[in-house]
This record gives sequence, C-alpha cells and structure tokens, in this order.
Amino acid sequence: MTYGQAYLLGWKKGFNFSGMASRLEFWSFFLINLAIVALPLAVWLLAMQYDYQFGVFIFFALPLSVILLLIMIVPVLAVGCRRMHDIGRSGWWFALCLFIPWFLIVALWLCCLKPASSSR
Repeated sequence: MTYGQAYLLGWKKGFNFSGMASRLEFWSFFLINLAIVALPLAVWLLAMQYDYQFGVFIFFALPLSVILLLIMIVPVLAVGCRRMHDIGRSGWWFALCLFIPWFLIVALWLCCLKPASSSR
C-alpha cells in the first residue's frame, strides 16, 4: 500500500470507528492532514517575512485553518481509534485527546507501537 492509498483509505473510513488501521494508514493520514491544516498559516508566515503589510492575511489564514481542522477532526479521531484497536487498546485512549490535550503525546507514542499479536 502506498502513502496515497493509505491516505485515501483514511478518508473512505472517515466515520468508521470499528476495525483496525495500520501504522502506515494512521501516520500518512495524520501527517498529511496536519500539513494541510498548517499550510495557510505557513503561507501567512512566509508572506509576513516578505512584507509586514501581508499581516492582515491572518484574518483569512487562521479561519481557513480552523475550518479545515473542524472538517478533519472526526476522520482523524476515527483512524486514531482504529489504530488503538490495532495495538490492542480501546479507542478511548485516542479520544482522551479531546478532553486532555497533553495526552496527544501519549496517544501518538502509542500509535508508533507494533500491532498486537492477536490482531494480525
């Protein structure tokens, strides 16, 4: 499976919280979506380096990033929950990131683990 196929599989199963997701599927989906959300802010930052008059662009870049984040939050949670199932944990381990933001570090570390032996 290529990175593109894994990314598209994440969108196809965007509302499916059951089943399993491979490390490739999770990381390609997570990192590509992170890059898409950060892109408007990166363009704003580069424009600010060129000329400070482009600072007003933040009124476009920030809402666009927030809208993209809202669109992607449920599919990212779904692929994260499926990844937790793949390592033999409950999907709530990934969903805790909504309630305890610093738990994202723990959840991302858990997503690096190999699949549970009984799952594959």
